Amino acid sequence: MIMDLDGCVYRDYVPTEGAVEALNRLRRLGVRVIYVTNNPETTSEELAERLHGLGVECSPEDFITVGEAAASYIYSRSGTSRVLVIAGDGVKKYCMRMGHRVLDMDEWDKAEYVVVGFDREINYQKLVAGLRAILNGAIFIGTNPDAVHPGKNGLEPGSGAFVIMFEYMTGVKPIIVGKPSKIIMEQALKKLGMSPEEVLVVGDRVDTDVRAGKLVGADTALILTGITREKDLPNIPPELRPTYVFRNLRELVESLYT
Repeated sequence: MIMDLDGCVYRDYVPTEGAVEALNRLRRLGVRVIYVTNNPETTSEELAERLHGLGVECSPEDFITVGEAAASYIYSRSGTSRVLVIAGDGVKKYCMRMGHRVLDMDEWDKAEYVVVGFDREINYQKLVAGLRAILNGAIFIGTNPDAVHPGKNGLEPGSGAFVIMFEYMTGVKPIIVGKPSKIIMEQALKKLGMSPEEVLVVGDRVDTDVRAGKLVGADTALILTGITREKDLPNIPPELRPTYVFRNLRELVESLYT
């Protein structure tokens, strides 16, 4: 199973209804779960620690973050590279782990890649540096296209809101590595050692989670605890209708694993 985190397992690290017991039950049943997140701020170790704190049994090997996906993708294309990161610390940490050189903003002219995603410390210097680096020929990578993501007290800007600024300024379309891109999904399938036909893709968003599952040919389950709500179901286009719809993860487990 490929499982989303934000809006599905938790909102702003507060568990959704029934999520903890549902995930632990899946583990006891022997269902392998890989958590795939578009959040560029975190690492697998940090996420495992947070889920442990909520009472979920897991290990760092059970996660793939968009930061890891971006760093791996760059390495697969060019080996160790010079990267300008305008995104969360998770992206920077994975780039450094893989041997990439993470540049300072005033080194924009040395960039071979620019990675853009959610960045709580975005400022004018970063906008200028990213703009100039992309126009200078650096390959433009966007972590993911989510315009918003669910926070504890409501919606917050998502990585897509940052990516679109640089696309608009430069006229260059980014390579998206996070969901719904096949790049991160194929990494998850490889980690599971399974084919798409053997996997259920679970998430709270039609535009990223469900689309990602359909792009790789997997069954999909939409959980109504995040972005997509029950009122939105009639408006889902036919090509993006999920295989299953559940109110929460508890209902998923009770329906499919009993």
